[in-house]
Amino acid sequence: MIEFLTQLGVAKQYAGDVWLLIIFLIIGLILTILVNKKNLGALILTVYISFAILSSSYFIPQTSGVKAILLGIIIFLVFNGVKRAFPFSVKSSGIAGWGRMIFLALVIVGMIGSIVLGWFSSEELEEFFTPLSRMLLISKEAHFVWSVLPFGTLIVLNNRRR
Repeated sequence: MIEFLTQLGVAKQYAGDVWLLIIFLIIGLILTILVNKKNLGALILTVYISFAILSSSYFIPQTSGVKAILLGIIIFLVFNGVKRAFPFSVKSSGIAGWGRMIFLALVIVGMIGSIVLGWFSSEELEEFFTPLSRMLLISKEAHFVWSVLPFGTLIVLNNRRR
C-alpha cells in the first residue's frame, strides 16, 4: 500500500504516515458504527479498566503480541458489562452529533494504539512507522496525552451547551 501511495504522488518519507492516518480513520469509523453513541463513554471506561487489569496481571506473558490480543479480549468482555452498568453517552444529534461521535472514536483508537504500540520495542516499530508517527503515538509525552485525552474529550463534549 505504501508503494501505491508513492505512485499517487505522496512523498516516500510521508507514505507511512499517510497509510497510518488512513488506517486510523477506517478503524475510527468502524468503531463508531459498532459502538453507538450511547456506548462510547462506556468504551472509554472499558479501555481504562482493561489496561489496568492487564498491567497488574503478573502471570501474563510479557510478549507484546500476546498482550495486544489479551487487551482486545479483555476490552470485549469488560465492555459487555460496563455498557449495561454505566450507560453514558455523547449528548448530541444530527450531523454535529455524528462529528462528535467520530472524533471521540478516533481519540479512543489513538489511546488503544498508543497503549499497544508502547509494548513493542523501537526496533520493531522503526520498520513500519516513521519518526513522526512514533512521536505522535509512542513517545512518553504522547502516551500521557492519549491517556488523558479520551476522558477529557468526553467531559468537554458532554458539558458543551448546544
